[in-house]
Amino acid sequence: MKFKKTIIAAIMLCSVVCYGQTTYTIPLEKLNTSLAVPAMTARDGVVYVAYRSFDWLRQSDQLQVVAYDLHARKVVKRGTIPVPKVHGPRASSGLALSHDGTMLAYVELHNPGLELLISSKDLAEIRHSNVLPFTDQDYRRGFAGFDSEDRLCLMSFIRDFPRHGEDVPRFIRTSIKDFKVISDTRASTLAKAVYSNYLVWDPIIRRFWLPNSGGNVLQYNEEGQSTREELTTDIHQLDAGAIPLGQAGVIAFYAMVSRGAVASYTNHKSHTLELSCSPRPYGASNDHAYAGAICITQPDRLPEAGGDRVLTSEFLLIRIDGPQVVWRQKMSAMGAGDKDYLGWASAVIEHGDKKVWVVAPTKSPELAVYEVPLPEDEPTKSEPTIH
Repeated sequence: MKFKKTIIAAIMLCSVVCYGQTTYTIPLEKLNTSLAVPAMTARDGVVYVAYRSFDWLRQSDQLQVVAYDLHARKVVKRGTIPVPKVHGPRASSGLALSHDGTMLAYVELHNPGLELLISSKDLAEIRHSNVLPFTDQDYRRGFAGFDSEDRLCLMSFIRDFPRHGEDVPRFIRTSIKDFKVISDTRASTLAKAVYSNYLVWDPIIRRFWLPNSGGNVLQYNEEGQSTREELTTDIHQLDAGAIPLGQAGVIAFYAMVSRGAVASYTNHKSHTLELSCSPRPYGASNDHAYAGAICITQPDRLPEAGGDRVLTSEFLLIRIDGPQVVWRQKMSAMGAGDKDYLGWASAVIEHGDKKVWVVAPTKSPELAVYEVPLPEDEPTKSEPTIH
């Protein structure tokens, strides 16, 4: 039997204690935040950062890579790698660390495409490919990191003509040795066409989550068959995104002008937290204990009358066991790209023994680091699920 628990919390100014966090910055040389935002990943207290650098003509043919030790508070490695030349704003599709920790994958899934493998030992290029395993029928392309066998995992939606042109999710795994496709699976057994605002895929467990437009979020295997795991809510707002939480867990975000909610599904139970702001996902810890959200408020009127103006914007650190907001900080979402492809940045959330590090991009050429001490009743660090 599924149990649902609803927690109502008005998120007001100073409603959450900040526990006297420590704040400092990490300079990022040659970063132009109007043209690119950094892609990040972290493990065991080390944050890896990759971003394009641009010249005065707004051209880029170099990728800057940095490794930063949060415990020592210092840069431990730097690298510069040649990449395909572009002009103007450029979006990244993500940065991921392999299961064995020996390499990073940096990916750009729009022309000119790039799959780049980087040694985590010295931040030098291992190999790359400019040929992506997509066709003109693939859209809403995404990079999901490595699976448990350290294969690169890409996804898209594609027209499935045997099903009368309906759109279905497509999941691709490629070899790190030569970038050749190892598996190509379509979720063709979905009961109906997919018109969702998002799809979140965990290639390690071979599962993905989709909203059903009624507030619920359902889990499927890669062939499109239901696993019968389902986040159930009474929320009637826009689906704003979700983050998978291992074998049978998810946290989902809902938005509506200047109010919203987050809902989590763990241990086969659904829980809801209502917010007086509109959230979207902005990072999660590897051990699935915490998630981040950028939460905004806007005027309640039409966009042409100024309704698209952002009044307030804050980062919320959410303990998934609840869910519960444990810390907040003024922060704006960062993104970059052109008219064809816009990529949003995301914060890194690293869960330590007695604190959580939140590392986030800023409008300046630097990262902001927040060390947030945890109260006594917060969950202790557990072994991470590696993506």
